Amino acid sequence: MKNFILLSLALLFFSHIYSQNNFTVDAGDQAYDFIGINEHGEEIKLSDYNGKKYILLNFTATYCGPCWGTYNQMNKVQEKYKNELKVISFHWDDAKEQWNKMAKRANIDFKCTSIWDAKNKDEISKIYQIDGWPYFFLIDKKGTIVEKWFGNNEKRLDRKLIKYL
Repeated sequence: MKNFILLSLALLFFSHIYSQNNFTVDAGDQAYDFIGINEHGEEIKLSDYNGKKYILLNFTATYCGPCWGTYNQMNKVQEKYKNELKVISFHWDDAKEQWNKMAKRANIDFKCTSIWDAKNKDEISKIYQIDGWPYFFLIDKKGTIVEKWFGNNEKRLDRKLIKYL
């Protein structure tokens, strides 16, 4: 009996560890909360906006061509829905200086929150199942992912925001 209990506890422990390593989120799930450092060096968490605003979380990369088409769109929706929506751009790479040079050349003044640094960036990308850029998640005021989509499509972005906001 003692061996059975020990074996059961060991199986429970290892199954818990295994399930944590394969944890992912999708539409309908609670968003994975992480701490990121914004462009001003301040720590922010997704849960900081629970009960206050929807979040449009965009995963992007400096050398992603389609991503560059999203920045002005995100500026527009941030302004249009400023009382209801917080736009956060999670930059997968660490090329902040290069991004700034490219933005200046493209005449882009990105006014939304940018996260350039976060603990466990690779783990966050795996949890959100990021396999390309740009990737969008619309998160409601309760912290639930209500929409998830891939690619730069301004009309799709507008339709999804109109549906919820």
